[in-house]
Amino acid sequence: MSCPHVAGIAAYLKTFHFDWSPSALKSAIMTSANPMKGSKDEVGEYAYGSGHVNPISAVHPRLMYDISLDDYIQMLCNLGYDSTKVKLISGKNNSCSNTIDRSLVRDLNYPALSIDVKSNTSFTIKFERTVTNVDIGKSIYKALILPNPKIKITVVPETLTFKSLYEKKSFVLTVTGNELPTQIVISSLMWSNFIQNVRSPIIVNFSD
Repeated sequence: MSCPHVAGIAAYLKTFHFDWSPSALKSAIMTSANPMKGSKDEVGEYAYGSGHVNPISAVHPRLMYDISLDDYIQMLCNLGYDSTKVKLISGKNNSCSNTIDRSLVRDLNYPALSIDVKSNTSFTIKFERTVTNVDIGKSIYKALILPNPKIKITVVPETLTFKSLYEKKSFVLTVTGNELPTQIVISSLMWSNFIQNVRSPIIVNFSD
């Protein structure tokens, strides 16, 4: 039942923001969702996604993670798709370079931050993201991290200051961990103006 519910919410949001892209609408739905308790098998966001959707909060998401067609094309190139396959998907002529960097796939400007790492191995992973201010012209947001003792998370910069509507700001989130067995570790990043939180799930999957 989640598909028709979310489709209806997207249509509802479109009546308020007719010029928003599908990625912007999805970002609003994801980042305004209410967190849920872990599932019985403790796979967290892999079981329930970003949380319980809230269409009222999604109308004014404060910050937005938008993704352009060119961003998706670059992701497909880094996944190893050649120019012919990319054209079939995107409808655009594109020349993917011969250099493939699969690590850059995680830098798609997606509201959630997820990565697979090898178990029993130390790691440091960086995510680059850009948010767009869709709040009032002047606004300040502070990065809040849901603590998880199994990993260390830092955000640079820790504060985003916007002076105008639709202004963009970028940040880098770094996840560091020591040798851990096969498991799923969950955390989250919240950009807060202390009125509303813009939440992004963080999922680290340790596998063999």
